[in-house]
Amino acid sequence: MIAVVPAEEPTSERTVTLSLEWDRGAGAGYVAFGRIGAGEAVSQRIVENPLPGIGDVVLDFDERGRLIGIEFLDERAVPPGLATP
Repeated sequence: MIAVVPAEEPTSERTVTLSLEWDRGAGAGYVAFGRIGAGEAVSQRIVENPLPGIGDVVLDFDERGRLIGIEFLDERAVPPGLATP
């Protein structure tokens, strides 16, 4: 779990559960910011990796425009703290 401090209330904290799913066969992973229900991701944006040969990432947003998940299309694009063993 990660403690998140909202900008409006710098002295309060709330907890957000992140989950990381990895498909080794496909070489792709997904980080969800909380639980994502079926059909909840209504908009996606592909972000091209600036380095040639490394896969892109896909940002998932809900109907309110909030970022709810990130799909990594190449494990080399995963941040070091989330890298799979």
